[in-house]
Amino acid sequence: MTRFRSHFLPRTPTGRRLVVLFLVLFAFTQPPLVYWIGNRVEPWIGGLPFLYVYLLVVYVLLIGVLIRVQRRGL
Repeated sequence: MTRFRSHFLPRTPTGRRLVVLFLVLFAFTQPPLVYWIGNRVEPWIGGLPFLYVYLLVVYVLLIGVLIRVQRRGL
């Protein structure tokens, strides 16, 4: 019987790094990190509270990681 590797595990070092990067960035969108870092309203950036800008930047970075993974075929 042939054993197959799980398709959930990345097979390349680049894939592993991108998975870790995605998980670290995603952790910055979850409590308690978002409460410690981004839970501020006072510094307004471009007419938006800091919390909204912080979350927008982190989510754009997450989407960027997903696009990079998809383009590289990982």
